[in-house]
Amino acid sequence: MGVLIVTKITNYELHGETTEAKVARGVVSQDALDRLRTAHGEHYKTLKTVKKLLKEAGVPYEEVSREKRRTSSDQGDTIITIGGDGTLLAASHQMPDGGRIVGIRSSHSSVGYLCCAGPGEEDRVIQSLVCDTVRTESIPRVKAMIRRTDRTEEFTTEPILNDFLYANANPAATTRYRLNVDNDTELHRSSGIWIATGVGSTAAIFAAGGEKRPGTDTLAQYRVRELYRLSNPPPRFDGGLFDPDSTPFEIENRCQNAILALDGQHGVELLNYGDRIRFVRAHPINLARSLG
Repeated sequence: MGVLIVTKITNYELHGETTEAKVARGVVSQDALDRLRTAHGEHYKTLKTVKKLLKEAGVPYEEVSREKRRTSSDQGDTIITIGGDGTLLAASHQMPDGGRIVGIRSSHSSVGYLCCAGPGEEDRVIQSLVCDTVRTESIPRVKAMIRRTDRTEEFTTEPILNDFLYANANPAATTRYRLNVDNDTELHRSSGIWIATGVGSTAAIFAAGGEKRPGTDTLAQYRVRELYRLSNPPPRFDGGLFDPDSTPFEIENRCQNAILALDGQHGVELLNYGDRIRFVRAHPINLARSLG
């Protein structure tokens, strides 16, 4: 068994120097800096512990930052992410063919809904890996196929684990598009569209009025944000389920500039007028949910 550890750059590393200067000037409170330092220390303690335990167990490993682009040859039998949900999502984007991923929440302030363990549970994680008792779920994923009108080309995005957001590049502007659902089309004006997996159904799409679904659900879900309903006839498609294997679900962008965001800030595609986005099935991922 080989392990690839995917880790993050902490917020203290990113913003610590600036925050320290602002605290010194009295424009930012000391507790903001204290939180950054505490989370930074906890993160590196967790990372050090995981590497020590892997070495003691005789498990070979490599360590990379989540920002580093990888190829399939860089991937071990198991990926362990040290961080939170953001680190796990970033790592999953670079697993186009699937595989096993184990998330460890590295500090008490990290959000770790997708992680199976947290600080102080590193030994249980490594023992479960060595004994092969980690319980995983096969989590369906979705990818987007984008056809450019200016270059007449089509390419495929990285797979998402949570959701896509299609919207105008200006968040205050109206998002205009033609929506095709199972070969039935209509024109929309709204604030954009969420497209989510079962795992992502408890996140932003739920806040927008979507439905909570099982994480292993093979159906995808879409939800239109703030749909303009005063047109004649009024729009019919404001949300629902679709099968990425068999149900055509396509957006034709009618904005001069729009975006397709992948799992929040973990990727973005810039769209021009007329570009088309089709959502299809991606390879599932084996997500660790509990330890044996």
